[in-house]
Amino acid sequence: MVNNPLLKYSIERLLHEANPEGDTFFGATAFNKMIFLLHKQLLETDIDIKLPYYWYLQGSLIEEHQFEEDVGHPRQYYITSDHSSRRMMTVPRTSIPDDIQQVINRHIHILVENYKQPNGRFVHGYLDRLLDDVYAKAPYEFQRVFNRKFIPFLDSFRTPVRRQVPASLSFADEDLEKIEEFLDNSHKVFPQEDMEQIYETYLEWDDTVRITIEFDEKRIFPMTENFWKIFCKNLRVHKNENLSLGLIQRWNSHFNEEIFPKYQIDLEKLRKSLLKKWKRGQKEDAEIDALVKKMNLISRDHLGQSGT
Repeated sequence: MVNNPLLKYSIERLLHEANPEGDTFFGATAFNKMIFLLHKQLLETDIDIKLPYYWYLQGSLIEEHQFEEDVGHPRQYYITSDHSSRRMMTVPRTSIPDDIQQVINRHIHILVENYKQPNGRFVHGYLDRLLDDVYAKAPYEFQRVFNRKFIPFLDSFRTPVRRQVPASLSFADEDLEKIEEFLDNSHKVFPQEDMEQIYETYLEWDDTVRITIEFDEKRIFPMTENFWKIFCKNLRVHKNENLSLGLIQRWNSHFNEEIFPKYQIDLEKLRKSLLKKWKRGQKEDAEIDALVKKMNLISRDHLGQSGT
């Protein structure tokens, strides 16, 4: 049963325009992001296709259960097992009025052409451009700074193929300065008012990361990934459209009762461990300072005796 013919038509027309042969270059990511951009563009023309989505780890993401209820097919019907989109050589007939169809068709054509070369092929690296365009519509600047700038900077240190952190990694001074800059910029734009629940924990994370890069710098990679996941699990509760209240309440309860408390405990354990290392370092520095002071006194006494 089709409960949302506007959404169904928009999806199928988009796939027909972007990838009628069902080739692998247009898969789940491209589908998720393009249908989101189409939804936003059509809203400006007073056409609401009521896309069920939420903001998550890599931008907008379709909520699959509501999607299936709305269009009568699971998302897997349109994104096949090889991760390409479904072959859509023709668009199924619809009862949608012709004038609305024409507006949808025009916006789909403009959207798809934006990522194509003059020869009709998609430009190399179009997915990255597509993600940038989606993030341009993100509700918070923090998302753009943290996930589109800071995390890619850290990822640039991973191995090219397996995306592992090299065992021999050591940040240069200019790298550490860049990390500090990203941390400062992220802090400036953190959505404190909307994310008040996790703000204090974010400050603890920020402080702990700054200690980490002094004593255990490779730990910054899992720490950053884990915080981004926590932020996004809270984000999806607050920033979504066309989802059932029951689903949002389940997400919220799961976050409040399980996900967030566990994260706070794990962060506090890590923080205590790193602070012990930091205090040991401070003690060692104090001992060294005392030794240097003692040596200076001995040296002065020696010079004084030599002059008599």
